Amino acid sequence: MTMEEFLKQHSGELTIMIMSALLLLTLLLLVPHLLRAHLRSLEMRHEENMRALEQGTNLPQIDERSLFAGRTAVLVPIVSICTAGTVTCFLAAYKVENTFSVSLAVWSVAAVVSLAAITGCVALLGRLAQLQGGLEESEEESEFEDHPLKK
Repeated sequence: MTMEEFLKQHSGELTIMIMSALLLLTLLLLVPHLLRAHLRSLEMRHEENMRALEQGTNLPQIDERSLFAGRTAVLVPIVSICTAGTVTCFLAAYKVENTFSVSLAVWSVAAVVSLAAITGCVALLGRLAQLQGGLEESEEESEFEDHPLKK
């Protein structure tokens, strides 16, 4: 068996193996860097809080819910697109008959999931902004009671 015949027979499997190796290498390089950066930011926040306590002032607390909503709005589309690309790669590698229709369905689901995640997170951020601004439901209701169309 020559190398040309081997590549012709096993090109799909080789593509998947190369993609998997690149993904693992990227994760091995990226995850420790992200963890170190997060640790540095926590240390800086701690130092800032300690300095503020020494001076007798309080720093405003960071709203963790807003941070998590923003991260979700960014990470869910990234993961869904990577997953759709991986499924499409497997379809192409194994030479499935109806590649287009299955790929179209996969990418449509990825788009809907991404849109739902972004929309939900933006709605949550809007609601958190209302709560932080001091606008509560009772104030909203009194605001609309004076509206001329309600009378």
